[in-house]
Amino acid sequence: MSSSISLESSLSNISPSCKRLRVAILETDPELVTVCGTFADLFKRLLTNGTTEAEERAEKVILDIATFDVVKGSYPEPDYFDGILVTGSRATAFDNDPWILKLVEYIKRVHDSSSARLVGICFGHQVIARALGGVVEENSAGWEVSVTKLRLDEEGLGAKLFPEAGAEGELRLQQMHRDHVAVPPPGLRVFATSDRSSVHGLYEEGKVLTLQGHPEFNEEVARSSVEVQIVRGSLSEAEGKDALARVAIHNHGADVGKAVVRFLIGVV
Repeated sequence: MSSSISLESSLSNISPSCKRLRVAILETDPELVTVCGTFADLFKRLLTNGTTEAEERAEKVILDIATFDVVKGSYPEPDYFDGILVTGSRATAFDNDPWILKLVEYIKRVHDSSSARLVGICFGHQVIARALGGVVEENSAGWEVSVTKLRLDEEGLGAKLFPEAGAEGELRLQQMHRDHVAVPPPGLRVFATSDRSSVHGLYEEGKVLTLQGHPEFNEEVARSSVEVQIVRGSLSEAEGKDALARVAIHNHGADVGKAVVRFLIGVV
């Protein structure tokens, strides 16, 4: 399934340049439907909203988005796409299920032999890290859920990627995970950390951008996700209460969406 979204500048007296951005969304949990749709639906919305900066620069951006169910073995030809985005999932990135092993090998191939840029969110962040030589494991410090404050790296990469967050001195994102990247892959830079996990974002120039958090989650999706974990017993009563108290805090999800678009079109 694919969709094409055309966004044109409304500025008059300016002849806009045109950029077609081809993005493949690899669905790693296609059966999961949130209160606002599938992960693919959420990311289409995030990317569409993320093109507003291009409009402000008097550019015309045509988003050409195709989705692929990698659990069932559906994969894109990477050289056709500018970017390949790996979604979140209830699956475990360090498991050895056949479809996960196939995804790991595909990511290696894209990274080593293709011009397509890789973007990973949550499970996507973890499985890309695994494929490129990092270590993914269950976090002994426990779950990270709801809006969480992240520290940006002292070298300034995080502030460059996310200037809105950089101006505020921290990156705030919705979280929903127990597993984490314990050791980053060689050659990739870490740009964000939290009190519970030292690898919240990975970057390789022109190649890779990943985040552990969920920029695609709005408050409604995040609240519902927390409530599910409370019902399942994954969170204690106190943890659940604390998470629900933080779910509506302003976060940088929309700003990250803009950053992902900038990355995919080669601005950062």
